[in-house]
Amino acid sequence: MASQRQRQIIELLQSHKTGLSGNDLSNFLGVSSRTIRTDIKALEGELRAYGAAIHANTRNGYSLEITDEAAFAAFTGEASKGGMESAENRVDAIIRAFFISTLQNTSLTQQQLADSLFVSLSTLKSDLKEARERLAEYGLTIGTYKTEGMRLEGDEGQIRNFISQYNFLQTSDSGQVAYFQRLFPDIDIPQLLDVIICVSDSYQLHLTDMAIHNLVVHTAIAIGRAQQGNTMMYTLRQTKNLEKTREFEVATSMFEEIFRKTGIDVASGEIYYLAQHLMASKKYIDGGEGADQKMQALVMKIIQVIDEHVNIDFSQDQVLVEWLSVHLQTAIPRMKFQMNIRNDVLEVVKSEYPLAFQIAVIASSVIEQEEKVSVNENEIGYIAIHFGAALNRIDIKNDMVIRRALIVCASGMGTALLIKTRLEAYFKDRIIIVGTVPGYTLTEEQIDSVDMILTTIPLPQFQSDRIIPIHHLLDNQELQQLEQRFYLMPHGIQGEITSFFKADCFYTDRHFDDRQSILNFLTDQLKEKGLMNEAEKASVFEREEASPTEIGNLVAIPHPIYGDPPESRIAILILDKPIVWEKERVQLVFLLSIAKDQIASWQSIFLKLFTYLVKNDGVKEMLREPNYAAFIRNFTNQFNQ
Repeated sequence: MASQRQRQIIELLQSHKTGLSGNDLSNFLGVSSRTIRTDIKALEGELRAYGAAIHANTRNGYSLEITDEAAFAAFTGEASKGGMESAENRVDAIIRAFFISTLQNTSLTQQQLADSLFVSLSTLKSDLKEARERLAEYGLTIGTYKTEGMRLEGDEGQIRNFISQYNFLQTSDSGQVAYFQRLFPDIDIPQLLDVIICVSDSYQLHLTDMAIHNLVVHTAIAIGRAQQGNTMMYTLRQTKNLEKTREFEVATSMFEEIFRKTGIDVASGEIYYLAQHLMASKKYIDGGEGADQKMQALVMKIIQVIDEHVNIDFSQDQVLVEWLSVHLQTAIPRMKFQMNIRNDVLEVVKSEYPLAFQIAVIASSVIEQEEKVSVNENEIGYIAIHFGAALNRIDIKNDMVIRRALIVCASGMGTALLIKTRLEAYFKDRIIIVGTVPGYTLTEEQIDSVDMILTTIPLPQFQSDRIIPIHHLLDNQELQQLEQRFYLMPHGIQGEITSFFKADCFYTDRHFDDRQSILNFLTDQLKEKGLMNEAEKASVFEREEASPTEIGNLVAIPHPIYGDPPESRIAILILDKPIVWEKERVQLVFLLSIAKDQIASWQSIFLKLFTYLVKNDGVKEMLREPNYAAFIRNFTNQFNQ
């Protein structure tokens, strides 16, 4: 059966139809080219039996040919089941074993685990190291007791969070009730479901199906853990705050009804626990009563800060104000109790709606400052969904390009005003007129700071393709020519690309050991060029802490939360070998530093960059031809497709 790495080779070849070289595969997987050759040789016989083959040639490297789709589907289905020969599969099995032992309130010995995995104790100890790292994400450790064995350690809230999150990862929403019935055989899960639905209806809580299922799971956890003597503890301040909420009243009614129907009684701490999760699961089908004035004031503060930093005004969007207020009224109590929430669309939001996610990061910093809470990446993703919808409503679309223009005119302000009016009437929000100057005062710096110079007089002293002579006071033909040159793909995008990417910010074959060193190097380079200040540098690290900027396929795209540099720039770094960024291996780093008035334009390029690097063969091309001219040529070609 194929190993985990061999399955990854097949997946990479499936996603790169034109082929990958041995070096490409070794970079993606972090092993030597020799290991890749050994793995491919080992795959040959197995793939042949399932209607597939890996071919090799000097031009394109390795490619996958599938001659029998049905047989190959059977192979991938069997491969996905995995086996204990894979360290990754063994670590999964170890974590599941701790999940079961925690539910049953029992211990595990190393010998028991080694026997169940059919490995030696030395192999198990190596796997336990990886398992400890995975469990640390839940705030848990593995405690060892000489007479008993090993148990998960952490506070009760962290342990319960691990149980619920692990359960959600293992089952579909529709299968959770049956799955938990097997895990808690002494609790009537369908009866819990009936109680939660009936009590929710009596309080007119219109919860989604997912929210109902989540409440069943957390109620089962509360009862099961409490019966084992593992109860939740709350501070006096926390209990007083919870008792003021409607959710506490609902949770009390739920446990009273459970006691009436089943005879199961719990300590008062479990009522507070369920009230917390009523807040966390408060995903309503409609807006209900709406948000209070305090929450709406917070949203208006967020909108004000966003306008200051990205030059987009959401203050007139009442749909955003109302729904984001309702969302935060639920989310902020969740944050205050440090409750985790899943976000199954997080990666999609980060990659497909980068501007909305960036705005949500700014919003999260305001929330943290005003409410004294920590906003995690999953919460940021949900906030981004609201801003994504708002951006659509104000027509900040993925393909919208905003140009900056300077008018040079010798005929007086009347002519300049006519040209300005014609431009704004034709291009509307797609153009910013930064000013009008006489020809003798025009400087190289002014030319470099805009996309076009529209002039009614000759300017022989300057050589720039941004200078556009106007002969007929911008008649329709001239306006259409401007649109073709500066807005329509691929011609308009060429200037945008060369504006954002410069040869002096393209660094290759550099060696760094960690993310911190890379970010320090790139931000210092932009600082030396006057394209970033110290506050913007600090904001790059703040953004990274809020949500790591690795996007897969050996790529990271860091950028500041706040900033308004005098000129937009994207610095590129190609490492001599990949490093581990947060969880993913990274070899290509793109540091974005974008001026406020180009934020919307940046999104269109970001999405093309993401497509080029992650979905097409951009990473492979950049590693094969690590130079500025080749990158500009290959990236620009994306806009011809």
